[in-house]
Amino acid sequence: MSEDYTAPFGDPEASIASALQRRGFCVYVLPCTRTDWFKVGRALFTRAFWGTRCTTSPGYSWYLERVKAVVDRARLETGSEQVDLLGHSAGGWLARAFLGQAEYKDQPLGASADTLGSADNEPHPAVRTLVTLGTPHTPPPADKVKDMTGGALTWVNSTWPGAYFAGQGVQYVSVAGRAVRGDQDADRKTLSGYACGSYQQVCGQGHETLGDAVVPLGSALLEGSDHVVLDGVFHSMSRVRTFNEPAAVPWYGSEQVLDAWLHHLVK
Repeated sequence: MSEDYTAPFGDPEASIASALQRRGFCVYVLPCTRTDWFKVGRALFTRAFWGTRCTTSPGYSWYLERVKAVVDRARLETGSEQVDLLGHSAGGWLARAFLGQAEYKDQPLGASADTLGSADNEPHPAVRTLVTLGTPHTPPPADKVKDMTGGALTWVNSTWPGAYFAGQGVQYVSVAGRAVRGDQDADRKTLSGYACGSYQQVCGQGHETLGDAVVPLGSALLEGSDHVVLDGVFHSMSRVRTFNEPAAVPWYGSEQVLDAWLHHLVK
C-alpha cells in the first residue's frame, strides 16, 4: 500500500511522493501493505468492538506505532524539530489520534504502559501541520449506520473534536473532492451507484450526497480546519473496486491537483 504513494502501478515518477520531492519537500512514507490492515481485526476479539466502544487499541496500535517511527526517523535524519503530517483517507483521522494520544509522545524512562489508549490535552510536539485528503473525519449517526471501526473513529472524534489543537499552534487543513453525486437508483456498478453505497456507510446518507466517490464532502471537511474543496477530484489513484487499475481521473495527489492544496504547507 505504501507503493500507492511511492510507485503507483510501478511508476515512481507518477507518485505523490515524487511530486512533493520535485517541489522541494523531504518526504517520508509510512511503510504499509494491504495485508497489514488485517491487523485491524485484532479488535474483533474484544467486547468493545461489538459494543462500538473501541479506542485505537488494539486495532490500530500497529499503525500509530509506525507513524511514530516515521516521525522520529524524519526528525533524526533532517534535524528538524517538527514535521508536517499528510494523511489520506483513514490515515487522516488516525493522524488526529497520533496528535493526541500520550503513548506516542516521548515518555520518560520507566513510564507506565497504563497510558495505552489514553488521551492528552497537549498535541504531539513534533507535529506542525496536519493535512488530510479525503478523510472520513466523523462517524455516521449511530441510529443509521454502525461505526465500521468498532467505535475507534467515534472515540477519536469525541476525544479530540474538530481542529482540537489549533489553539496550541497546530495547523489543520482538510481537503475534500466534489466529483460524484450519489444516486440510490443507479446500478451499483456505476460511479454514482457505488458512491451512494459508500457515502451511506460513511455518513448515513448516500442519495444526492456529493463527495469524492468514496468519502462524502461533509465528512471530509474537519470543523475548525482550513477547508479546501476540489471540483472533479476523486478519492484514489485506482479505479473504484480495484487496487491495480489506474482510475484515469484526477485524485488528490495528481500532478495537476497538488498545488491546489499544497500552498497550505508553505505558509
